[in-house]
Order: sequence, then structure tokens, then C-alpha cells
Amino acid sequence: MLDINLFREEKGNNPEIIRKSQRQRFADVEIVDEIIHLDKKLRKRQYKHEQLLKVFNNINKEVAKLSIAGEDESSKIKNTEEIKDSIAKKGAKVQETPATLYSKLSMVGNLVHDSVPVSNDKVDIICFFK
Repeated sequence: MLDINLFREEKGNNPEIIRKSQRQRFADVEIVDEIIHLDKKLRKRQYKHEQLLKVFNNINKEVAKLSIAGEDESSKIKNTEEIKDSIAKKGAKVQETPATLYSKLSMVGNLVHDSVPVSNDKVDIICFFK
């Protein structure tokens, strides 16, 4: 299975190399774009989930400070419950995306080396090696 970083242009890689390899295999080229889309979607969801966790932790710290000071923290606790629900929903979405991503990623073969003959006919390849 190819490394997901090979699909990421922002990591300095070129997905066109993978597309070219897929064409040489006479395989679906669209899957490369689907993988890129799913990867971006996953990273965006993970980021949003992490931001919610940050907010949740900050509110918990505020609740602790209010509790120590003897002040009323009920409104903050109510916010905490709402954010917990959001975290659970976002967490579920984050969990479902990798399975789809990795199943598609497993459908892409290794990169075809430049020295490999390109043919959709087995007879051509057998003749090449004789």
C-alpha cells in the first residue's frame, strides 16, 4: 500500500505520478482524486475535533477555578455538556473516514517503474521478455 503522503502536494509530492502509474496499469485513475479528497476531509474533521477538545478542556479549567473560588459554575457545566455532545458526533465522523480512505488506498498498486513495459495484453509482455 502506498504512503498517504505520496498523495499530498503540500508535502512536496506529486499525485500525477500516481495517476500515471494507474494509467500504465490500465486501472482507475479517478481513485487518486477520491483518496486526495478523503484525506483532506479526514484532516479537516480531525482538526475540528481537536479544536472542540481544546475548548472543552479550557471550559473544564474555568469550571475548576470557579469551583475553587466558590462561585456558581452551573452555566459553564451546561456548556460542557453541549460541547461533549459535539465532540462525540465529530469523533464518530472522524472514526468512519479512515476506514473508507484506507480501503481505497489499498486499491492503488505500487508505482510502476519506468523500465516496466506498458501493455494491456499479456502476449506483448511475454514477447518482451523473450
